[in-house]
Amino acid sequence: MTRFRAIGGRWHVSLRVRVVLATAVAVIALDAVGGALAIRAVENEFLDEARTMAENRAQELAQIASVAPLPTILPAQDEGEVVAQVVQDDVIISSTAGATQQIAQFPHMTPGASQMFEVGTVPGGGDGPFQAAVVGVETLSGPATVFVAVSTEDLDDVVGRAMTAGGVGLVMMVVPISILLWLAVGRALAAVEAIRGRAERITAARLSDRVPEPTRMDEIGRLARTINAMLARLDASASEQKRFLADAAHELRSPVTSLRAQLETMRGSTTPDTGQVADLLTETIRLQTLVDQLLLLARSDAGTVGRLSEPVDLDDVVSAVVTARRTEPGGTAVRVDTTRVQPVQVTGESGILEQVVRNLLDNALRYAHQAVHIGLTVSGANAVLTVDDDGPGIPPEARAEVFHRFTRLDTARDRDAGGVGLGLAIVKGIVTELGGSVRVTDSPYGGARFQVNLPVNAPSVAR
Repeated sequence: MTRFRAIGGRWHVSLRVRVVLATAVAVIALDAVGGALAIRAVENEFLDEARTMAENRAQELAQIASVAPLPTILPAQDEGEVVAQVVQDDVIISSTAGATQQIAQFPHMTPGASQMFEVGTVPGGGDGPFQAAVVGVETLSGPATVFVAVSTEDLDDVVGRAMTAGGVGLVMMVVPISILLWLAVGRALAAVEAIRGRAERITAARLSDRVPEPTRMDEIGRLARTINAMLARLDASASEQKRFLADAAHELRSPVTSLRAQLETMRGSTTPDTGQVADLLTETIRLQTLVDQLLLLARSDAGTVGRLSEPVDLDDVVSAVVTARRTEPGGTAVRVDTTRVQPVQVTGESGILEQVVRNLLDNALRYAHQAVHIGLTVSGANAVLTVDDDGPGIPPEARAEVFHRFTRLDTARDRDAGGVGLGLAIVKGIVTELGGSVRVTDSPYGGARFQVNLPVNAPSVAR
């Protein structure tokens, strides 16, 4: 896996390196903070111990001096004490060996008083600094001051050893953690790299390929499954488009071929055949209808069908479509019942909604024996449009298929009756784009019922 890569003239560090470095820095920072707090605690404990030792020794000497004369040379303690002096009237009456020079910076204290402070150097005391205790005492010969200083020079050695041990411990902790994290992240990212490598090779001609899916249902596993689901949808969409193009080319070829043949026949005739002209008009209308439907499907695929939204009286749309069908040349021998149409207002585009009603009505008229029944009402927040016919009906196993483009059924409901197999596909696309749904069930009149649900724009108002 590439750890460093130049992209757009800039160097980018791989995620694996960034994770390991970030973890190492975080561990070092946390350890440094913890080490600093620990060293601070050691320092405080060491200084407290030195202060306690100095104060206890000064109180001990003061107690002895208050009841008996002290020797000129005070015995040294086994550990800790460096310098001790008893001064009376600026004269050293007792001191540890070598501390014969008075410590000028020590203040003189009244009997019973005491003080703790830190000094850098003490005559005869060696290296400092020192924690010092000063106690005033009333001796048999008069007031005196006891000075005791304890060196803390070993503190630097203690801190140094602690820092050395902490540094070694930090290295021994960070290195194994970094190695383990490097291996763990590499193993996790290996699956990501495999997914990326496979996805990079997938093209429009290889949409059937899939990325490898890890067995674990973790974040990477879910990512792989999501990508495969997306590829499946893209594959299905591409396959649908290929079928659509093939079917569209086939459907367009028939009327174009018929028009060409009849026009070539008419070219050699001096008097046009009225019947042939009528056939040409029929084929032209069929071709125009097919092109219009293809354009409408293209709008539906592009998501621009529902772009214009305005309040539309759906009952007026139903009335206009039914009236237009009744007044067309030749009319229709099938009765259209609209007594169950109630006033309902929805949001959409009137021309698009007319297309929905017209396609449903044409489909019902094509297969009905005697009557088509149209209903429109409100159910909850939806306008419910139903179109029933008394024709052959649609088998349950084919009801989802009828909304596919260029669908032919092996029953009486086929394209021989004049359709091209796009009307219901257009209805499906428009209704879905408007936020509704459409389904087909059995009609109470014996045929098929198409039911469209659309969101209601406003409460129904009786007119």
